[in-house]
Amino acid sequence: MIDKNATYFLQSLPFFSGLPQGDIAALCQASQVRDFDKGQVIFVRGDKAAFFYIVMNGWVKIYRDTHEGHESVLGIFTRTDTFGEAVVFDGADYPYGAQAAEKTKIIAIPASALKERAKNNPAILVRMMQTLSQHLNRVQLENEHLAQMSAPQRVGCLMLQLSIGTQGESRVVNFPYDKSLAATKLGMKAETFSRALGQLKTIGVTVKNDEIHIADFNGLVHFCCSDCSAESGDCPYAQAKGACANKPDCRECCAERKAAAGH
Repeated sequence: MIDKNATYFLQSLPFFSGLPQGDIAALCQASQVRDFDKGQVIFVRGDKAAFFYIVMNGWVKIYRDTHEGHESVLGIFTRTDTFGEAVVFDGADYPYGAQAAEKTKIIAIPASALKERAKNNPAILVRMMQTLSQHLNRVQLENEHLAQMSAPQRVGCLMLQLSIGTQGESRVVNFPYDKSLAATKLGMKAETFSRALGQLKTIGVTVKNDEIHIADFNGLVHFCCSDCSAESGDCPYAQAKGACANKPDCRECCAERKAAAGH
């Protein structure tokens, strides 16, 4: 059984919003809060899908190992993100591994509890499928980024995602996990990642140790998002892709920023 803080956290999530109080109480009763140190494995690919996970704090790396022995990072999840949706399928195994990228706190909801409540409330399974669909959409967007965006744009996009929750035209955020992991997630080598960071200096992004300084936040948004098809439901910055205050034609402004960053 989870404590009051974890219960309040779960109740604040869209996944639980609108569910009958009996369902929420039963799931909280069956759930566990687990703490993981950096590098600790949560589960490996092929393990039985026994729990549905929700990140309370920290960062989780989702990955698969290739036949050549390399690691492919599928995603990096943080607070309110979910993973382990394979529990919705009877007898399923996890199709990927999960590991704590930093010190992490996670809520684990047993598959048996979800399925038991879903017998009388199919809305629970519908919500599980919705989270799975959202993850697939995220993967499609990342594949699009690989095909259509330059390395500086992709790194800039990551900077934007890390800055969610901050405010102001000039912002400072901390890099929460190893930069080498970020490079792997973006499908590039560490030296390519560092070079792309350097190119972002021309549009006001600098990194000192683990601290990211964004001098022109709206400029970074326009630079990164002009070649992305994400809608507002996919990304909080998607709605800012339209008119730019710097130029009558936003395309002109974005073209100048890309040229400055060596696109």
